[in-house]
Amino acid sequence: MKSDKEERWRMEHIGFEIKQAAKLVNRHIGNTASVKYAKQVTGTHGWILRYLYEHKDEDMFQRDIEKRFDIRRSSATGLLQLMEKNGLIYREPVDYDARLKRIVMTEKAVSIHESISREIDEVERQISKGLSEEEIRLLLQVLDKVQRNLSSAERSEKKE
Repeated sequence: MKSDKEERWRMEHIGFEIKQAAKLVNRHIGNTASVKYAKQVTGTHGWILRYLYEHKDEDMFQRDIEKRFDIRRSSATGLLQLMEKNGLIYREPVDYDARLKRIVMTEKAVSIHESISREIDEVERQISKGLSEEEIRLLLQVLDKVQRNLSSAERSEKKE
């Protein structure tokens, strides 16, 4: 059991606790065999591949990646260009708008994704082990609020 003093410190340093949890998740994912040996796939690339795989029946564009992963256009451009260079995705024009290019996974990416996905699923099971469905819902609600707070603060800082 944690002392009152330690508990107060943790309550005043929520960002640190979130960072520590994220670090552990990244460490677990980074230590999986598929991630270690699939040199073309960074952690972020793996999440993007999963997102594309789960939405393979939809047209996916750079703006969708930017929105889902809350990244700037320049960051998304760099990530997607590297993924394209590494043979994980290609972009193809769509018939209905010459300005848009749909992002498509290559067979290589699908194979890597399926391997990594099994291991990420195991990490997800480890994360939620011992948590009730209600606790998971509450955790997600709290994390949503934290993300909204930080996004709101970031937008306010940009206006200044």
